[in-house]
Amino acid sequence: MAIGSLAGCTWSQQMQGRVVPDTVSLADRCGLIMQAAMPFADIDLGDRTSQGSADVRTIVARAAGTRGDIPEGGAGERNLAVECTFTDNVMTAFRWTKGGPPPSRGSEPPK
Repeated sequence: MAIGSLAGCTWSQQMQGRVVPDTVSLADRCGLIMQAAMPFADIDLGDRTSQGSADVRTIVARAAGTRGDIPEGGAGERNLAVECTFTDNVMTAFRWTKGGPPPSRGSEPPK
């Protein structure tokens, strides 16, 4: 649990000043979070959308981007997409829907 807390602190410090919730849409925040999740990649943000759900407190935002550091036809996924779920303006879920970093060791389900 302590490792997760430390990782959260590091991520929070990286995001400091980049996302100001009162001035950025949830879709834009989702795009910025996608960029922060792959700090080694040069991601050009593209489409960003958001939609409400049956629960009026929850909004699902989506962001897409293109990696500028991978040439067309090069090795690796060039096109990326993520989905962020926000409840009361707090991100409660994040998932890659296209591309993304490779899974870390030990994150695969047991066989």
